Amino acid sequence: MKKVILLTLLISLLGTSSAFAAQNAPESVAGITIGNNLSTIRSLLESNSATSPWQEEYIKRIGLKDMEGYKGGYVVVGNCKRKDIILRMKLKYQDGSMEFFNKLYGKIEKRFGKPNDWRGNPFGTLKVWKWSLGDADGNVSLILQHFSGDDDSITKGNSIRLSRPSWIEQEMECWDIKHPPSQEKPIPAKMKGMKWFLPY
Repeated sequence: MKKVILLTLLISLLGTSSAFAAQNAPESVAGITIGNNLSTIRSLLESNSATSPWQEEYIKRIGLKDMEGYKGGYVVVGNCKRKDIILRMKLKYQDGSMEFFNKLYGKIEKRFGKPNDWRGNPFGTLKVWKWSLGDADGNVSLILQHFSGDDDSITKGNSIRLSRPSWIEQEMECWDIKHPPSQEKPIPAKMKGMKWFLPY
């Protein structure tokens, strides 16, 4: 009987611990909070920088000004179900050193535990750690990155990303419902086959 009571108590404590951890998912970096309206960070935004990425009209990406300790970045807001609500952010740290990256990693790991995923490259120039953390509102993705290579398409130095992937998916679904794709025009007969894929 005592074993059953102890086992029940242990399960209860583990459940409480998991519930506490689930509520501990991060929402903010440098005063920018996922779920808040864009108006809460108006002074931080690069004016007239809002754009929708190609084929992603359901969101808008807006540049951020430099802040103390940060060298710019951007926020992504909804353009349908959660219009002007912050869904994702990326901030670049002024300190791009490997030493600072390791310090950040140590503090994040201490707070949120081991990361769920490693996305670095075999050359050692790209180091990416990803945490997937749940809370009452769904999943939060936290990515810490360091890059020291020559690829201009990747942010050099250290950066951090925070997002709610499920909210972004919901924006896409909302947009698709409100803006059904128009019927594609047929390819002219003379452009059929491999000619359509080659320069001319």
